[in-house]
Amino acid sequence: MRHMNHDKRLLLLLAMLAVVTFVIAQTDERTRKQKDYLSFIQSQTTSPFDYLTQKIKQYNAVLLGEDHWVKDHMQFLADYLDHAANDTTLHIDALAWESGNSIDQKKADTLMMSKTFREDLALQILRNAPDTYGWPYKEAVEDMKALWRYNKAQGKFTRLLLLDPPYMLQLLDGDKYEYTLSRDQSTANKIASYIGLNRKVLYYAGASHTMRQFHSSYNSKMGMYHVQSTAGKILSVLYPYKVFTIKLWGGLMGSNGYIPTADDFRWERCGDGLADEVFRCNGNRPVGFDITGSPFADILVSDFFHFQYSERMLCKNNGSPHRADESLGDRIDGIIFFRPVNEFSIPHIEPKMFDNTFLKRINKRTKGEVQTLSDVYHYIKKGHPTMAEECDKYGIR
Repeated sequence: MRHMNHDKRLLLLLAMLAVVTFVIAQTDERTRKQKDYLSFIQSQTTSPFDYLTQKIKQYNAVLLGEDHWVKDHMQFLADYLDHAANDTTLHIDALAWESGNSIDQKKADTLMMSKTFREDLALQILRNAPDTYGWPYKEAVEDMKALWRYNKAQGKFTRLLLLDPPYMLQLLDGDKYEYTLSRDQSTANKIASYIGLNRKVLYYAGASHTMRQFHSSYNSKMGMYHVQSTAGKILSVLYPYKVFTIKLWGGLMGSNGYIPTADDFRWERCGDGLADEVFRCNGNRPVGFDITGSPFADILVSDFFHFQYSERMLCKNNGSPHRADESLGDRIDGIIFFRPVNEFSIPHIEPKMFDNTFLKRINKRTKGEVQTLSDVYHYIKKGHPTMAEECDKYGIR
């Protein structure tokens, strides 16, 4: 009996030693990675605005991937356009804009050529953005206003290029429609037409459109994936040396916005959070950098976005586009860090979006769920909990 107890204690000690050894190894590995990240970041000296300007000068299309429902990313675009407005060495021919429909292109052109900023046109463009309640954010209006100022300062026409095909709006409104191309295919075609003319385009859209990746859904009946390429993927294949993809650094994007946390980073971080810790160690110094040859390029996509591949996703016989070894370097070329994630906040709603005519359209789109202005804010809050504070300002609890 004593011998058996001795063996059990020995096994327990060995198990504890294995755990401790594993923890130490993990800690040592994280420390090593932290040093690699920090060494790389400290070697980068280009400011975000200078970095973006350099890339626009070098490439015909720069794809700037942002996070939805984040005020700071929209503000970055407006601030950059104001910064670049008086740069006589660079002219952007078009700002390719995700939050609008091509049926409003004439309105967008009129807006950019107007002697005074036409807020009424800007609001109409945002009402026709591809969401049930449009894209009702003050910062989006400010982005268009910044582009209008850019036009005036440059003395040359820069188009606000609206991207969505008409059927997207018809589908939202419950009208008859004819499917033409996917949103990303339509976007890629419009931007490619500028590249073919050797013009400059800044494409500002959600990172799920700007990154080189695939969107896919599984058809269980057929046992096959339906796969479509993003605009970023299409353009990088068509013009591999003319397109550059940048991600604005941010938090982990969920389906309805950032995911709040209880720590002092405020929002859930991408990957293992090490990059944000390193940015902090570097004084949160704003910087733009290429990721080729850096630790960022080696981050696995599954680690960065916190998901695991299923056996079906990695199957080679069902049309799946997924690869277990896909890394961040496969999807983007550069990163712009301009502010720590814990300082990011939600955008502000523009109440003037919701006139009576638009309320009736939203009522139709929601099958009667939204009937009043109060209902609109409740609907937004329900779909995007991080917007609760902003919705509460307008009387919703």
